[in-house]
Amino acid sequence: MIINKDVMRDHNERSVLQAIVNHGPISRNEISKLLGLNKVTVSDIVGTFIDRKLVASQGEVVAKAGSGRRAELVAFNATYGYVINFSISGEILEMLVTQLDGRALSYSESPLQQATVQEIVAKMVEMVDQLPTFDVENGLQAISIAIFGVVYENEIVTSPFVDFDDYDLVSTFKERYHVPVIMENEANLAAVFEQDFSKQELQSLVAVSIHEGIGAGILLNKQLYRGNYGRAGEIGQIMIQGTGRQRLAKLPSFDHEWSEAALLKKAATLKHVARYSLDELVQAAGQGDPEIAGLLEDLCYHLAIVTSDLIVAYDPQMIFFNSPLVEQLPELLKNIQMKLSFMPLVPPLVMSKDVKYATLLGGASLAIHQVLDMPGTRLIFHH
Repeated sequence: MIINKDVMRDHNERSVLQAIVNHGPISRNEISKLLGLNKVTVSDIVGTFIDRKLVASQGEVVAKAGSGRRAELVAFNATYGYVINFSISGEILEMLVTQLDGRALSYSESPLQQATVQEIVAKMVEMVDQLPTFDVENGLQAISIAIFGVVYENEIVTSPFVDFDDYDLVSTFKERYHVPVIMENEANLAAVFEQDFSKQELQSLVAVSIHEGIGAGILLNKQLYRGNYGRAGEIGQIMIQGTGRQRLAKLPSFDHEWSEAALLKKAATLKHVARYSLDELVQAAGQGDPEIAGLLEDLCYHLAIVTSDLIVAYDPQMIFFNSPLVEQLPELLKNIQMKLSFMPLVPPLVMSKDVKYATLLGGASLAIHQVLDMPGTRLIFHH
């Protein structure tokens, strides 16, 4: 078997950088043992990374083996640059700036009230231009954009909350800032966050995102599963069957009936008011309001059905719930678990580690992988 030297070198470089990112500060000797590479190869690669300022020396320490020799430790230079991560929903535009280890440098948000795509882009540019100068080596390295809708190969297929009108967001920001731009579905990014910002490596997981709409990000064999045209996990489009047989086109969708926005509309109707906020819903639930309690019971019932569908379809090791409502009312998750107790081998149902920033940090992960040219490589980021 003939092995191309350039391919082997490229593989070794990725493996060494992965070891430094995930296990640093670490010595060259420890990298050599971890990867099974000879010390000369490791030293040469580490030297190249130091020259490129991707890796920095952390000084010498006494070797762990107790030989008395001193070993130089090296660590990933997280301030090599930064990435900008946007999330665009129907109600709010968010921006999170992180350095290359996932640590946040800046966060800002702006309300979107029936804004056009041109107005949204102008606001995004304004938010970027107002950023301070960060203490990093090379400035902006990549941009990620989270969309509440279907995304396929960096293009928006459908978005129920914003009319993007075939506007090419990716090209717009590539041409303006001359960096890679990644666009992805928000629930998919929530799933990426749960994997990459944790030391626990899972082969498969599902992240259920409940906000204006409902979606599921799916990781199978440690890779995002998007389906044929990016529609995998669009559980908000599941049809809810009523009593009797009806035309399928007339059946309501899960989004229409049980998204956070739909739930608040139902609550407003029950309370005979024009608007009902999430805070009011949580407060009423805490006070034992019977009408709100009944509404939340119906929500848990339907979420349990969808969760059971996800379990039998993908058999994940864990299911994460990314929902401001469930975060504030954790008893809802217990209710769903109880409703599924009849099923064998139900995976753990847990809250997201970070409901507010999960999508943005998932975008940061994809952007950083792009910067380091390490797609599909397991990197552990800081949270």
